[in-house]
Amino acid sequence: MQWLSTLDIFFVQLILFPPFVILLGVAAALLASRIFIGPLVTLISSLELNYWYFSTLLPEADIPPMMVVSWAILFPLLSLYFSWMAVEPPAKRRHQAFRLSK
Repeated sequence: MQWLSTLDIFFVQLILFPPFVILLGVAAALLASRIFIGPLVTLISSLELNYWYFSTLLPEADIPPMMVVSWAILFPLLSLYFSWMAVEPPAKRRHQAFRLSK
């Protein structure tokens, strides 16, 4: 995993990690057939991955908690939406949208 430390920190935090942790949560929600599993898995994997990344990138530095939990709200919200879209049957979503528009 030394190749990860050669990448730019902004690239890793903005391009590489977000799709990975969100897709991991959505995949877990699909496997469990439960919508709420997606955000939980996304939150845990995001916190673990960020903590691991910053502790290997900067082993001697004291890592501020806000650096690790900076995406702890946005990623689970996105994962909740995508998990709902993946797990909920399309017919039920269409029926709910039609009922809301009346």
